[in-house]
Amino acid sequence: MTNQARKNSAKSRNGRTLTVIRWEFVRGEERMSCEVDRSADQDGLFAVIGLPYQRLQRATVEVFQSATAAFRRHAALASDLRANGWKLVAYTS
Repeated sequence: MTNQARKNSAKSRNGRTLTVIRWEFVRGEERMSCEVDRSADQDGLFAVIGLPYQRLQRATVEVFQSATAAFRRHAALASDLRANGWKLVAYTS
C-alpha cells in the first residue's frame, strides 16, 4: 500500500518512535496536537497523529510509508483545523 494511510501503529519492532514535527492548536478551552512520528528502525514508517487532549478516545493515527505522504496529510489536517477556528500556539521540529 504505497503512500496510502493504513490503520495500524507506526511503532518499530522495538517500540521506539521519533517525533519529526508536532504542532499544538487551541480553540477556546480545547487543545490538541497534530504530529508526525517516524519509526526508529529500518522500516521507515511515518505516523500522523491527531490528539485532542480533552477527548483522548477520539485520537487518530494514520500510517504512511513515505515522509512526503505523511507531511501532506499533516498539512491537510492543520489547514482543516485552522479553517475551523483552531489557532496554532506552539510547534516543534
